[in-house]
Amino acid sequence: MALTDRLETSKRLAELYKDDLTSSLPLMKTLLSLGDDAFLMLRYGWEAYIGSPVEKAFVEMMLSGMSAGPGPSSRMISEAMLQDIQENVKLTQKEVVLTHEKVDLTHEKVDLTHEKVNLTQQQVNLTQQQVNLTQQQVSFLAKLVVDEFTYTTGKISGSHQDQDFKKQLQMYYGNDHGNQEPYQLRCMLLDIRLPMPLVTGAHIFKRCWRGKMKVVLGLSDINDPRNGLLLCKGLEHAFDDSRICFMYVSHEGKHEFILELLDLNLQNTTLWDYMKLNNLREDELEQLGEGEQKAALFSTFGQLKGKSLIFTNGRYPFKRCLAFQAKQAIRRARDEGWLPDNWEPVAPITYGSEEAKERLKMWLEMVGDAPAPISESSIMDDED
Repeated sequence: MALTDRLETSKRLAELYKDDLTSSLPLMKTLLSLGDDAFLMLRYGWEAYIGSPVEKAFVEMMLSGMSAGPGPSSRMISEAMLQDIQENVKLTQKEVVLTHEKVDLTHEKVDLTHEKVNLTQQQVNLTQQQVNLTQQQVSFLAKLVVDEFTYTTGKISGSHQDQDFKKQLQMYYGNDHGNQEPYQLRCMLLDIRLPMPLVTGAHIFKRCWRGKMKVVLGLSDINDPRNGLLLCKGLEHAFDDSRICFMYVSHEGKHEFILELLDLNLQNTTLWDYMKLNNLREDELEQLGEGEQKAALFSTFGQLKGKSLIFTNGRYPFKRCLAFQAKQAIRRARDEGWLPDNWEPVAPITYGSEEAKERLKMWLEMVGDAPAPISESSIMDDED
């Protein structure tokens, strides 16, 4: 409430003393007789106490002190009041200044906080960029590693130059010729004897990768006979070039490795034509007479699909080695477009041991764009 003039001030006084006319009359008389300066001082002080519990006491004290009218006493009181009001105004101004300073400080703190937030966000952005770069570098390096182990004819296994390894395979798989047909050797898939130059002792995990065999497969001897197969030249070439792989299946206690065709363009191609197309021992091919040998080589890859490797003495290769070749060959076949998108292998890949499974899984998962495209089944350990 504002006491804008004498009329409003008189109304307020009458309201305060509406139940006490005796006390209000002298106070009203004094109020109306005040000079302009004294009234102004009273009004300033009064407005500060309007509505407070001490308002009435303040009015009585002030008007009683001013009852002498505009004489020296009234002027002294007015001057004292003016001085108090001025002091209060000065204090209020100081408080306002201090408040403004506090506001300015708060604004500075807010600005500093925003700067810290911006710096933190920049650091987060830099960290994310570093993470992205690191992930790209890891993926790139892993891609280089996984590509190193791609089965192509450009990475010759060298096994056809190693007659000692071929002899080890003959002894391990009981595939030696004995005293009969000394110049012939049985192909483990066709299950017929062919001239020895037409049968290769093929490394499953290629000989050129022997320095990394321990890391990838947990095996140390590249010439372990369980890392090899005896196959005719055409099958060995197709195996080395990711055109075929062998999937492990177990049924009623019987262990089999069956041929899976990965390049469906070879469906109607015979082994004979494939070997001639790739210049594989053409001289030996021409010397074959009519009979089961030539008939077997006229089998198409489509006819050989699903055929099992034949093990005559119950000894088998490392499942982890064949699983590794199958995973890599399937990955390449998908990349080359040899297989339709909905293609699934005839059997899931198995690894031979839980340790081998985890090792291969960890190694293959390094590359985000080269995931294992096949499902996995229960594992049977390799036998030593």
